[in-house]
Amino acid sequence: MKIDKQLPVTTTLDTRARAQTQLSDAPLTWRRVREKSSADAQPVERLLDKGSSFNLQLNQQLSSMQSAERYLSTVAEHLSTLKLSLSRQLSSAQTSGERDKVTHSLQQLNSLLEQRAKASGESLDASFKLRLNEPLRSRFNWQGLESIDRVQRSGKETLLFSAGRHLPEPVAVVLDDDMSHEQILRRFNISLGQVGIRAELSQEGALKFSAPEQTWQPLKEQLKVQGEDKLFAKSASALVSQDDELLDLPLTLGQKTVSELRQLLDSVISALDRVSTLREQISQRQTDVREFLARQESQDEKQWAQRFAGTVFSLNGDKSAGYTVISQAVVAQSNLSRYAVVSLLS
Repeated sequence: MKIDKQLPVTTTLDTRARAQTQLSDAPLTWRRVREKSSADAQPVERLLDKGSSFNLQLNQQLSSMQSAERYLSTVAEHLSTLKLSLSRQLSSAQTSGERDKVTHSLQQLNSLLEQRAKASGESLDASFKLRLNEPLRSRFNWQGLESIDRVQRSGKETLLFSAGRHLPEPVAVVLDDDMSHEQILRRFNISLGQVGIRAELSQEGALKFSAPEQTWQPLKEQLKVQGEDKLFAKSASALVSQDDELLDLPLTLGQKTVSELRQLLDSVISALDRVSTLREQISQRQTDVREFLARQESQDEKQWAQRFAGTVFSLNGDKSAGYTVISQAVVAQSNLSRYAVVSLLS
């Protein structure tokens, strides 16, 4: 009798289903390891993003400081030239030729000071203070508001500030009797803050104001104030301001006396010392930033890679069958992103 041998029935293998089955059959310990690894990776990646953002900010500050240092170097050269010209003018007969040289130096330096904001990469204000974390602001005082104690003593009064087309409506600052210094500052800041003007106390206790440079220059020419015959008259009058600046140089030498020339020379020497000190501070700060960036370079990425690798290869201590260990390793590798591979190889 002939017996037909029936071939076994075969079906198409679904490798994805098998992988899922193997994953579901994997030991609970391994699944916990995988979950822990994924959970750890997310906060680490967030920290890396924050670190990258912080390093980018430091690099931007470094670029601004380099622009400021180049500008200060040019200013120092012009100040030295002006210092030499003034010294010659004072030590010799005041000839027209020497006066012309001084006038030429003054004009060049004034032109350079006008280019300060752009040439310094928006990092130096008018008083030559380094500003890396905020837009440049002009700092100034107002005639009649120099002393906060005087404002306090004047008592109740409403001040109306106007500035033509720059202020569509007058801004009112309402002052009351027996106000503290903090309350006075708060009243000024709440009202004048609408146009970007901020009130503060200097280290000497003087009342100072500040405003963004770009808006302050056109605004200050139009400012008027109206009071109640205490701090200011009832009729609107121009508000005189005095900006804080490193140097307030004349455009020409004119007919200055010897005493006035000496005062000008003293101010130039003082400015030169200030510029030299600031250049040293910027140089030291640049060195600190570069050293910090060098220490931080790839440090966070390496720590993350070592932690991930340690989590994966901790399976070596598992005594499961060889096939199970291999399948677990394959599944783990399938979850490695390109970012993780690059970090491991770096």
